[in-house]
Amino acid sequence: MKFTETAPTLPRPNGPPLWLGKLTQDATLEGAVLKRAVHGKENILALISHARTLYEFQDYTYYGNLGDDFFVESYRSSVQGTPIECSLLVHMDDSCQADSVLIHHYPLDAALLFSRLMWQKFGDRFGELYLTAAQANGIARASDK
Repeated sequence: MKFTETAPTLPRPNGPPLWLGKLTQDATLEGAVLKRAVHGKENILALISHARTLYEFQDYTYYGNLGDDFFVESYRSSVQGTPIECSLLVHMDDSCQADSVLIHHYPLDAALLFSRLMWQKFGDRFGELYLTAAQANGIARASDK
């Protein structure tokens, strides 16, 4: 049983998430679909802006503050017909600015597809961050996915 399948969906938030407008200039983004961390507000915004277009929908199961230091999102979607789930954790610094974002996509086959599609879009600028088709296919074969 998948985590978000047991939770009711929430109304879709109006507009972009509030934390997105509060990214610090030196913020970092880490995630299961990335080979390494991304640094800098401009880079993160470019990647997230495109990543959001890959989702066919977003059914939120949770979004909101977790204490004073964190913002959390959990949603399910699909990418090219492949079901994908996402958990997002944003750290808010002492000035209530987002300085660190952690995004986890799962299951593995969906994360591999997502990474490959991001490489196709950004291979020239951010190619070292994402899996090429050959790399994603190799991991999928090795994991029997």
